[in-house]
Amino acid sequence: MKKSISIINNEKGSLILIVVLILMSVTVIGIFALNTTTVETQIAANDKFHKMAFYNTDSGIYSIPKIISEAVNNKATPNIANHLAYLNPALPSLYTYLDLGTDDDGPASTFYRELAGFNPWDAAPDISFLLGSTDIVQVDVERQRMVNLGGGGAEFASAAEGAGTSLNGIFYGLDSFGTGPDGAQSNIGAVYLKVIGVAGGM
Repeated sequence: MKKSISIINNEKGSLILIVVLILMSVTVIGIFALNTTTVETQIAANDKFHKMAFYNTDSGIYSIPKIISEAVNNKATPNIANHLAYLNPALPSLYTYLDLGTDDDGPASTFYRELAGFNPWDAAPDISFLLGSTDIVQVDVERQRMVNLGGGGAEFASAAEGAGTSLNGIFYGLDSFGTGPDGAQSNIGAVYLKVIGVAGGM
């Protein structure tokens, strides 16, 4: 009986058990921290790729109004490479009009015809261009409505003589879709007001 009691009261090996439990706890905490760091790294990378896709898409919103303005002023489809080459000067041939068609006068881009309201709007993208080597931006332009813009300086200056002048404008809806690294995608919608007879774009 005394022998069995002395074995139970023997505390040899308890230190090893405590050390093993502490090592297991530290290992579990380390694995959890590693998993958390991995997930946070993936979240940061995904956020970076999404922002790159967003900025690519945003370039369509800021560059297409220049093309719309020239098309409306000149009543013809402009050379797209002249306007977008600054985005990627090395690859100007990769800026293209989509959905090219013909009419009775010969080959013509349906882009200007949609801007002018001759052709009905379709939901297909009108312009596509490449940023970098793989990121694609496609923009669809929709003619929404024409408005009379009263209250110009010329109107007020001549109001005393009754010969007021006002300008006309056309609202265009822009739907820009862009891609970024690792399959990231973004879509931005905007409205552009083209004042007829006034140069410029955004």
